[in-house]
Amino acid sequence: MNRLINIFLSILSGLLLYAGWVPRPMFVALFVAFIPLLWAEHQLSYIPKKSNTRVWLLSYVSFLLWNVLVTWWVGNTTEPFSGVLANVLNALLMTVPFVLFHITKKRTNPLLGYISLPMYWIAFEYIHLNWDLSWPWLNLGNSLARYPYWIQWYEYTGVLGGSLWLLSINILGFLILRNVVLSASRAKTLIIRQGVALFAVIGIPMIASALIYHKVSNASAGDVIKTVVVVQPNIDPYNEKFDFSRLREQMDKLFRLSGQQCDSTTDYLVWPETAFPQGILENNIVEDETTLELKQYMAQYPKADLITGYSGYLRYDSAETETARTYDNGKCCFDAFNSAMQLNHRSPIQIHHKSKLVPGVEKMPYPKLFGFLESLSLDMGGMSGSLGRQEKPSVFFSADSTGVAPVICYESVYGEYITEYVNRGANLIFIITNDGWWGATDGHIQHLYYGAMRAIETRRPVARSANTGISCFVNVLGEIEQAQPYWQEGVIKQRLEAGFGKTFYVRFGDYMGRIMLYLSALILLYLIYYRLKK
Repeated sequence: MNRLINIFLSILSGLLLYAGWVPRPMFVALFVAFIPLLWAEHQLSYIPKKSNTRVWLLSYVSFLLWNVLVTWWVGNTTEPFSGVLANVLNALLMTVPFVLFHITKKRTNPLLGYISLPMYWIAFEYIHLNWDLSWPWLNLGNSLARYPYWIQWYEYTGVLGGSLWLLSINILGFLILRNVVLSASRAKTLIIRQGVALFAVIGIPMIASALIYHKVSNASAGDVIKTVVVVQPNIDPYNEKFDFSRLREQMDKLFRLSGQQCDSTTDYLVWPETAFPQGILENNIVEDETTLELKQYMAQYPKADLITGYSGYLRYDSAETETARTYDNGKCCFDAFNSAMQLNHRSPIQIHHKSKLVPGVEKMPYPKLFGFLESLSLDMGGMSGSLGRQEKPSVFFSADSTGVAPVICYESVYGEYITEYVNRGANLIFIITNDGWWGATDGHIQHLYYGAMRAIETRRPVARSANTGISCFVNVLGEIEQAQPYWQEGVIKQRLEAGFGKTFYVRFGDYMGRIMLYLSALILLYLIYYRLKK
């Protein structure tokens, strides 16, 4: 009977995590989502043998259900197996911090155990943001993206602060429930103390967020205002975009939509990721027929800079990078890039190569180990296999020195990475993406909200050009404006105030993840020392 109850509790945790996730409007479910799993772990703590294995199995059930229900759309492609593999492996990785928490609690004491859970979990999320298998889509703090009014303090903590907040609420809620169920006479005072602590943990960040919101919203307007036009061409990525016989039709569509809003006051025109999928040779980009036509087109808008995505190539005489491919019987090599450029009729072209590549689609993780699997990379149109990348982001500067962060698709999920743009001089954030791969699922909605959090963290307005939607603007409070319907063409215009200050998060990045990683390492060293001493 206890085994069935524990299985039910683990399933309940997975369902609650799903119920509270973007885009569903039940974020309160996240305040209690871990409590059933913590109760099951508590019950297993009384079993002297094999409790580690049982805790691992129960946590895996919870996390697998959570992954499948929230990110099942990853498999909504021509290769469904890729989604199955991603969900199975990511859930497996999530069990590591939870099992470490159980071991710590069992071998030391409950207090250190419960303190260690947020440390292990946030350390895991930080690692998941920075290694080759990076997939931070389900970092707990992302779940609050739909509620910018309550997460204004992300300008101090980033998303990892949201993870700490939710875990703290769940742990305190569980401890109160446990003491109520125990009904011990000496537990009454403890319950009151824990209740006060829970009230404070929930209330203080919310009050702080409301105060920050009103402070930022009432701030006086800056001096640098830019008029930005965003185009959503709505070109089917499966049946149209990479059909090179239709490239002329696609370019004419971009010109037509742009002309509906562009005029002599336009400062920026933004087109989506891989707007030109045919491949532009960057060795001679100034003489490429596509860029020459674009320069000629932009001459009618003398103030404007065009920022657009494209597929780029760099040709080498020899294999200069580990991602270089050979051709002409191995005599020459080239790298393929998912790129962005800034172009106008008067200045040199500026280029950014996407840095944060999608594992299994745009790069093979740890190529020295798994390079033999390169041929199995998922083909999402254009060039499959590992793409080239640049280590640090590029900022595009206009004639008046206004800096733009050209953020390509998956890069918008990485808060600390976006702060690098700001520290390099970015005053505006432009996200270009192509979210049509996943169809009308939650995927493109989650991606939209995740990118909106970058506005809060950096206090920079965001312009988002998505090929099939959702294109929009995001103000510095993280509020989405002029959102265009998914799978429809459209064009929007807005005046954006360039940001110049640096938030605490911009200055220090994911400091919380680094701190938790160090503390987790200390606890693990203590466990090893304790074990050896015993």
